[in-house]
Amino acid sequence: MAKIVLDTNFLLVPFQFKVDVFKELERIVEEKNELVVVSPCVDELKSLAAGRSRDALAAKAVLSILGKLPVKIVPGTGPADNAIAKYAEKEKAVVCTTDIELRRALKKKGLQAIALRSKSHLAFT
Repeated sequence: MAKIVLDTNFLLVPFQFKVDVFKELERIVEEKNELVVVSPCVDELKSLAAGRSRDALAAKAVLSILGKLPVKIVPGTGPADNAIAKYAEKEKAVVCTTDIELRRALKKKGLQAIALRSKSHLAFT
């Protein structure tokens, strides 16, 4: 079973761009998989939700439905990107992110990433 790690910014995509990332993941990932969020991403969402911006509203929405999503929250330490990269490397997981720097770091480690393309669909990078 493949593990797919969802980054904080990726969880905001449905609210920012009206893209159903879960249906898109079903479309592009053929094998059975488990969706994972590392705990520092949840902390980032909580911090972001404390603001008053559109992203804050999106973060609040994600936090309110996170327990209802088919996502497993796993422990992690340090900054979210570091925790994601560490977990992905250990588990040979695919990472879903819109963060270019994180995608570059993952590529250097030989790990795959999935990103939003043309603000309309997901694709492997």
